[in-house]
Amino acid sequence: MLGNYYDLTIKQFLNFKLISELESDPILRNIKLLAELEGKTVEEIESLPIQDVINKVKTLGRIEALEPDSKVNMKLKVGGKRFIVKWKQQELTASQYIDATHFCKDKDNIVNNIHNILAAISVECDWLGRTKPYDGKKHKEVSDLFYNKLKISQAYPILLFFCKYYQELTEVTLTYLTQETQQVVNNLQEMSKTFTKGGNG
Repeated sequence: MLGNYYDLTIKQFLNFKLISELESDPILRNIKLLAELEGKTVEEIESLPIQDVINKVKTLGRIEALEPDSKVNMKLKVGGKRFIVKWKQQELTASQYIDATHFCKDKDNIVNNIHNILAAISVECDWLGRTKPYDGKKHKEVSDLFYNKLKISQAYPILLFFCKYYQELTEVTLTYLTQETQQVVNNLQEMSKTFTKGGNG
């Protein structure tokens, strides 16, 4: 049995989150969480001796609390493949930026899209660190790999880091675009004045 959240995959963690949010009955919630954790059905957990279930439930408190290590590792090894997370704007292709932005639109759903966001900002590499180009057509394949195999302990710190950076980047970009738009408006006003004067002359 898993000892803490560090051993959970993204899939298991998101299923834990969903069960915790939707199941109001504490006993049934714990039964469902144990079933998810052990890869068994609810019926199989219910058929266990009550003392075994009680002992297993005691470990759930540690697993449900998500307090990830603050260390952020931008290199991932998942399912025998290696990836590098490209978190800097200048390192992302336009396709990556568009894909990542798509999955970051709904702020309330960002954690549920952790695998999709990471798949958009990661590129596969060889053991020497040489990266392959990002291929948006393979996004779902990479996303599914992360969902099923990547540990939440690796993924969550990267997501927190990226979202903080993304928020700052969005604010800076918005400020820049606002300034650029204002400059265009000012130029158009100046041109309008010039044409108006020229027309009157």
